[in-house]
Amino acid sequence: MTGASSDNPLDRLADAYASPCGQRSAGLNLRGVWALYALTLRQHLHGKRWMIMVLLFLLPAALAILVRSTARDAPGIQLEFVFGFMLIPQAVLPLVAMIYASGIIQDEQEEQTITYLLIRPISKGALYIVKLLATVTTTVLLTAVFTPLTYAAIYVGAGSGVEDIPQRCLNAVMVHSLAVVAYCCIFGLLSLLTKRFLLVGILYIIAIEGVLANFPFGIRLITVIYYTRLIAYRMMDFVWQRPWGPINMAADAWQLDIVKDPHLLEHPAMKTCLIVLFAASIVCTLLAAIICSQREFHVKTPEKA
Repeated sequence: MTGASSDNPLDRLADAYASPCGQRSAGLNLRGVWALYALTLRQHLHGKRWMIMVLLFLLPAALAILVRSTARDAPGIQLEFVFGFMLIPQAVLPLVAMIYASGIIQDEQEEQTITYLLIRPISKGALYIVKLLATVTTTVLLTAVFTPLTYAAIYVGAGSGVEDIPQRCLNAVMVHSLAVVAYCCIFGLLSLLTKRFLLVGILYIIAIEGVLANFPFGIRLITVIYYTRLIAYRMMDFVWQRPWGPINMAADAWQLDIVKDPHLLEHPAMKTCLIVLFAASIVCTLLAAIICSQREFHVKTPEKA
């Protein structure tokens, strides 16, 4: 019925795509793009997937509280390194990105809404990019909220001996955000390349980001975590002052030979790391958009009674 308003998000999306004259716009309708972006954000922030994401992000903080309650003499810098720069970037962030990226197109197919979206005046490539941007926004917001929560669980009420904790927390948020953006773009591309995306994604997290990144060989140059670790190392120090001498936890755990190369001159500079991460994200996004624009999407149609 003309003039009736609907609470259905897809109906509102259709209204946004329509031109003021009641005809569909022939070009890229910015209102429609914004409606699709907002609708995707709403999808990401509701349902079971949202609850899984929250639980994943709460895990480091919960473990930090558990350790502090059972080992009260555990140094804050050690907990920060283990939970903030080992567990979160190597496990939590890639898992979050993989789960969210898997739904960029797949969710629309499973819910039988992809055809509805494709008849709107927006290309399939642009549709993918808009939904990816909403996914990136969601994961970065989650990172910005739960990384400080982990720091609070580690340092609040503890005699840390660490200076400028708020700045360290802000640095961690920035490093984690860079990582999760790159992961979203990579997993978004992988989701279009294989039907067994979850299996391939888990193998990627374990084999590429989990194993290869920890070997002191050139092969780690293809990993996201290698570049984020270098950025973190150059922004912060992870020296644990033990009674019998200091230990650089990051250099030891990340296989950085600071004895022969104390200034990491043999490794990419921070600017290079940033360029690599942004370039990889853009390339993966463009490749995925091209693949999406050339693909025919099929959905199940309701059977007639």
